[in-house]
Amino acid sequence: MNRLTVSLAVVLSVVLATGLFAARKAEGDSAANGPERGLKIVVASDAAPAVREAAQEIAAAANTSPLLQVLSNGKQPQTVSSEELAKARPEDRAFTHLILVGLPDDPIIQQTWLRDARAITVDGATGLYVFGFGNLLGDLGYIESDRNPFLHGAAIRQAPYETEFVTISGSTPAGVKLAADAFLKQGLINGVVSSDWKRGQTTLLDRDPLPPGTGAGDVLPAQVGNWKLIGITQASEDEYRGVLADTGVEPQVIWRGKYYSPGAWDGAGQAHALQDFSAGLHRRAYGNSVWAAQFASESVASDAAAKIAAAAHLKKQGSEWTGKQGPLSSEKDSAGPLKLQQHGAWLLMSTVPGGE
Repeated sequence: MNRLTVSLAVVLSVVLATGLFAARKAEGDSAANGPERGLKIVVASDAAPAVREAAQEIAAAANTSPLLQVLSNGKQPQTVSSEELAKARPEDRAFTHLILVGLPDDPIIQQTWLRDARAITVDGATGLYVFGFGNLLGDLGYIESDRNPFLHGAAIRQAPYETEFVTISGSTPAGVKLAADAFLKQGLINGVVSSDWKRGQTTLLDRDPLPPGTGAGDVLPAQVGNWKLIGITQASEDEYRGVLADTGVEPQVIWRGKYYSPGAWDGAGQAHALQDFSAGLHRRAYGNSVWAAQFASESVASDAAAKIAAAAHLKKQGSEWTGKQGPLSSEKDSAGPLKLQQHGAWLLMSTVPGGE
């Protein structure tokens, strides 16, 4: 297999492919073997007013937010205190989707704490270190999504399906509110948001936070085949550096959209763990996604497309490049189809099964 950097990991990384998805559904809907999944909005009972307001706004959007519609499955989400959930039975945390709203010292957030971020203090100023964004100080909103870690703990013998969690946090209560607004209004499921920040110590991978209100616009289609757009991820600096290494140019902006179709999170046990992760909301879960990168011009994008296609062994067919992704981790067979298209200065790379 040829070298691909992180930005092009979407080319050959894990994905829920058409054939694998069909095979899973042929086995029957394994979600029926577990408790009915719900959605819990989790916030500390003593949280600051801005944090509690953010949690209330998220609960109220259960019928309007595309992601919350999927997670709640038509039912009103339950709002619980983080202290209560932290002490609850493992099953009460595992068999439900979770939206965690709070500061880094929230007890349930500490139990699940973010893999890509940590709270920092520099000369009395609070902030966050986020991998791919660096050391940031000020009112920072931070969103990180993943599969529910409680479902994959020692207390749960086998996962009957996948459950997801989204942590909506920040360096201050105002930052948490910024993160909640980005989650609800722009559909952000992974990223950093701030209107008033400064950089602390520099690192090799420093990407600036998004200004409030910044989103992907209409570059990501709302629907791809039977798959619905449910969230967007802000690319971190490592993705930009990867594209630069493989193509010789750095995109102006990179987004990745996550798409969902019923059944995508329903595989049971170890046999479906890779596909379930790939279909989920984590920053590095590249399945069912559309990667969108904007370049300085149409001609620059065209040159970059040819180099990306060559690296991924894609073949030109009409106005697009098509091919196969790499296998799922230790699997031997391709994880499914891959498509690359150019639209002006934008390149779109899709791993959505059966998308047209």
